[in-house]
Amino acid sequence: MRELVDRSLMGEKVTISTGAGNVIMISEEDWDSLVEAVSVLTVPAVLEAYKSSLKAVSESA
Repeated sequence: MRELVDRSLMGEKVTISTGAGNVIMISEEDWDSLVEAVSVLTVPAVLEAYKSSLKAVSESA
């Protein structure tokens, strides 16, 4: 179990499979980053700015 914890703390996504289904173990830091990103993207103006920036990048490539 310690090895799985160490791997997740190093930034690796650890998948644990059971008969009932799968779970993913990630570090608290990674979890907090994901929650923050989702929270920010729920603000309509931020989401539109993000979409615009993606479009601009793809058009300049």
